[in-house]
Amino acid sequence: MKRIVLGGLSLTAGLCLGVASYYFITRDTRPVVICLGDSLTSCGGNDGKYSHHLQRMLPHVRVINAGIGGDTLDGARKRYREDVLKVRPDVVLVALGANDFWRRARSIAEMRDDLVTMIMDCQKIGARVIVAGCFGDRDFWGEHSVEFESRRFDLAWRFAQMEREVVQEYNCLYLPNMQIDIKPNRLKPYWDMTDHPNSVGNEQIALRMLPYIKAALRNASTVN
Repeated sequence: MKRIVLGGLSLTAGLCLGVASYYFITRDTRPVVICLGDSLTSCGGNDGKYSHHLQRMLPHVRVINAGIGGDTLDGARKRYREDVLKVRPDVVLVALGANDFWRRARSIAEMRDDLVTMIMDCQKIGARVIVAGCFGDRDFWGEHSVEFESRRFDLAWRFAQMEREVVQEYNCLYLPNMQIDIKPNRLKPYWDMTDHPNSVGNEQIALRMLPYIKAALRNASTVN
């Protein structure tokens, strides 16, 4: 009888140890980076988004893609509490504004308010913010090939200026043009038929983002 009881106790202890080991092994304690964006974040296919490439480059980090095609700054503002804040990331990369630019439905001031609100709330939970643009550090009037007509140049310039002012005011990291290494649009072999970067193009974008994310992670670790 004693041997049966002891055997049962040993089995129970073994099961508990197994459950505990499984819990600690499967719990992901890596720093979290969330990429909040539009189709420039969601494009690239099942394994070719820039977030996929970042994940391969940073295996010690958990990279989450929160890109939705067609999204805007105000659209992201409606979902970022659920998609970003609830996850409590260490770093948030905000890559938005292209669709706002194309639609021209709202003022620069309104878009600025969306961006600032998201930045401030991310910082309140201790996240480091990177703003990744696609209009900054460009001379549209001097470029050989620009992806939009000249009547939009002033808007693109003002949008980039707004981003730069916001990141300076709120102490964010700023990647002014995440696609600069694969410009102009449709440049082989970086672009697909939908006028978005493919996996090859997104790998170049990830390489451009990499030092900013590393710097943000270092800063987040010292703050937290």
